Amino acid sequence: MIDPSYADVVFPFKGRLLPLDNGYLIYSALSRLCPYIHESHDIGIHPIAGKPNRYKQLKLTKQSKLKIRIPLAKIPSIYQFLVDQTLKIGESQFYIGIPEYRPLISASSLYSRLVTIRRRTEPQEFLKVAQRQLDELGINGKLNLLKKKNGELQCRNMQIRKSQGNSSNRGYGVEVTDLSEPDSLTLQRKGIGGRRKMMCGVFVPSWKNQAQAQANDNN
Repeated sequence: MIDPSYADVVFPFKGRLLPLDNGYLIYSALSRLCPYIHESHDIGIHPIAGKPNRYKQLKLTKQSKLKIRIPLAKIPSIYQFLVDQTLKIGESQFYIGIPEYRPLISASSLYSRLVTIRRRTEPQEFLKVAQRQLDELGINGKLNLLKKKNGELQCRNMQIRKSQGNSSNRGYGVEVTDLSEPDSLTLQRKGIGGRRKMMCGVFVPSWKNQAQAQANDNN
């Protein structure tokens, strides 16, 4: 089942090194180029793929893309501001190319590498609120926190750097299984948690998690 109203706009993204924790930095830089990204409440920005190094940096590869999930009708609001532009992050520059468009396709199992919920940093409280958000969206599915290979929960801290000071936000990798086709598309459109424009709470089919892990192992 394909969603007729949303798509992922996938831009080539070329450069060298990004900070490993780059969600806020990318959002902030994009907002300077494109007013709609700052103003909107209906888009999400995917994490950028790359190869992490020991210096907490992400080396961009041919697979590195800037992916923005957005209503189809709003694509013109970002296209003219981003295509063939240079994104500046600190002293580094990154080129944004001409995009392709990928529809949202239903899958029975979806995951997000990082979901953050305000003031909910402990696993059990986090799960309760996440489940409530699914219920409010009318989504029936089984909610789980992702685990690392060693059995520990997949937990990350996201830094938000502002002029008035930095803040740290803890979140978890989340998987939702046993989804119907309509519920799967709803979760992909709406997400759960906050900071979707900072690469949080954006859900994709779970097979992509396995494919990404295999790609990282091969790099």
